[in-house]
Amino acid sequence: MVENNPDAEVDGKGPVACSFCDGSSMNQIIDFGIVALAGGFLKPEKFDQELKYPLRVYFCHDCFAVQVIDKVNPQVLFEDYFYFSSSIKTLSDHFKSYAAEVTSRFLVPESSSVLEFGCNDGILLRPLADHNIRTLIGVDPASNVVSSIDDPRINIVNNFFNEETSRHIVDEYGKLDMVLANNVYAHIPDIQGVTRAVANVLDDDGVFIFEVHYLGKVIDEMQYDMIYHEHLYYYSLLSAMKHFELYDMTVFDVKPVPIHGGSMRFYVCKNTGKYATSVSLNVMALQQQELTRGFHLITTYNSFAGNVAKQKKQLLGLLDRLKSEGHSIAGYGASGRANTMIQYCEIDHRLLDFMIDDAPAKSGFYTPGSHFLIYPGSVLNESNAPDYLLIFAWSFYEEIARRNVKYIENGGKMILPLPSARIVQ
Repeated sequence: MVENNPDAEVDGKGPVACSFCDGSSMNQIIDFGIVALAGGFLKPEKFDQELKYPLRVYFCHDCFAVQVIDKVNPQVLFEDYFYFSSSIKTLSDHFKSYAAEVTSRFLVPESSSVLEFGCNDGILLRPLADHNIRTLIGVDPASNVVSSIDDPRINIVNNFFNEETSRHIVDEYGKLDMVLANNVYAHIPDIQGVTRAVANVLDDDGVFIFEVHYLGKVIDEMQYDMIYHEHLYYYSLLSAMKHFELYDMTVFDVKPVPIHGGSMRFYVCKNTGKYATSVSLNVMALQQQELTRGFHLITTYNSFAGNVAKQKKQLLGLLDRLKSEGHSIAGYGASGRANTMIQYCEIDHRLLDFMIDDAPAKSGFYTPGSHFLIYPGSVLNESNAPDYLLIFAWSFYEEIARRNVKYIENGGKMILPLPSARIVQ
């Protein structure tokens, strides 16, 4: 086991700088301690080589950005990735609707060019291709994931999206009408460089649309499980506006979407673009709401940290009671979110028996840090199915319940951990 690994760029000894604005007026919100990487699933022979890193969340007083300051080498995080979006039906349906919206609103399909970075297994690019977009480009560094995209309509660039990659793309395809980034714009250590790359590939009247988990939801529902090394940033509109101002870009619309427990879709253009002259009332309303709620104040985040500590105590109390009564408990959804909650709450093998995940790629692996064996969902059909399921993938609870009706009919019960730990029927 290696702690405080040098691949983490912040060692805690020097001054902390904001990734968004380079400001130095920073305050710590939560320290999760030294933890294993949330996506670092492994086999027993690798246990003694497992790396652990500090995980600390800070607030910038200059641009209001909330961010993890301990940045791990992206090659370590994403080169061999376990997250395949298309395995989740809720996500597939979401991206089909997403593709239809952006096509009808912004594109002339037969003459349009679209790039998505962090394209994963093509879950959004395929429905865009079904709308007959002329040129589709997917950029993603995870070789094992993009290799699953077998669609001649999609051009794949197996690399990180950065300024150098953006120049190669412009040389080959010209300037683009749209750039998309979904659940990835929070993952990038050099966020300023990637924003420059977006501006570089985007046509003068082009649109940059990105979807990320919304900070307001994190606060309202104590979704601290969203915090791990992949998710470096937690976006408010206030911080996004401050960031894009630095690059002569404008947030001209926003749209809340329910996916992942509450995300926000941001629509951005160049200040000289045609959309910059008609900023949506949605932007103005959300900006005022965030100011009223104090998203620009450290006191808001100190209160959030206190509530998270209380939730940890409540969840551990419930699990301890059920185990003392002799019940078996398995976790459902071996995601990064699960691993944050397990490690922060210090859920050990006394409180949880094993994990379940519906992604075949994870079966037989163990969770990082806690080392729970991951079983496929079919284990719930066996006679020794657990009495309770702790639903770490709580934002997909309804889909999980529908998928496991037989387990529930046979007396199985489910626990939702957030925003408060509770048993649901």
